[in-house]
Amino acid sequence: MEIAIGPSAAATVLTQAANKAYRGAEALQRSTFRVEEGAFLEYLPHHLIPFAGSNYRQENTFHVAEGATLITWDACSAGRVARGERFAFSTLFGRTRISSGDIPCVVDGFDLSGVDPSDREPFGGYSYLGTLYVLALEELSPLAEELHALLGSTSRVLASASVPEIRLCAVRILARDATALYRALNCCRVAARTHLNVPPPAREVW
Repeated sequence: MEIAIGPSAAATVLTQAANKAYRGAEALQRSTFRVEEGAFLEYLPHHLIPFAGSNYRQENTFHVAEGATLITWDACSAGRVARGERFAFSTLFGRTRISSGDIPCVVDGFDLSGVDPSDREPFGGYSYLGTLYVLALEELSPLAEELHALLGSTSRVLASASVPEIRLCAVRILARDATALYRALNCCRVAARTHLNVPPPAREVW
């Protein structure tokens, strides 16, 4: 998938439902986004559900102009937990790359291939992992502090927000269930849009 947001344009890109990775040979989803000067992009996909025996690889790359704004998140579950398929997938790999101008500012992700849940617990007993990034022209330390406080009062999640670079805010979330995950993500989204003086979203993502 390739999406380009022209100068001073704005777009919110969503998915219809959770992305499901079925048992079988490796499946690959690769997405590239280009956000031009003065543009605003939200890319807010639903979480990934890896089925038992699945092999899935995902790569998201964002090329963001120095004067553009990005809000994006990524999330996955430990598997079909209700069916007892916790970490029963074969391969689960995700990578997010974000560059501002020509400078890489995010290279992040996960590689949960070959996890043996009887040996170790990658999510610390939680069932969902979420990561959110905000990249803007202004300093985002006040936003990170606000999000950290909000997440600290959100039930059924373990989460924090930080500023790896003054124009980049990163949030990491572990959630007990999908409802708690999306409550935290939507809370961060609304707070980020408010901080950036962007109108409230037309609807939340569930």
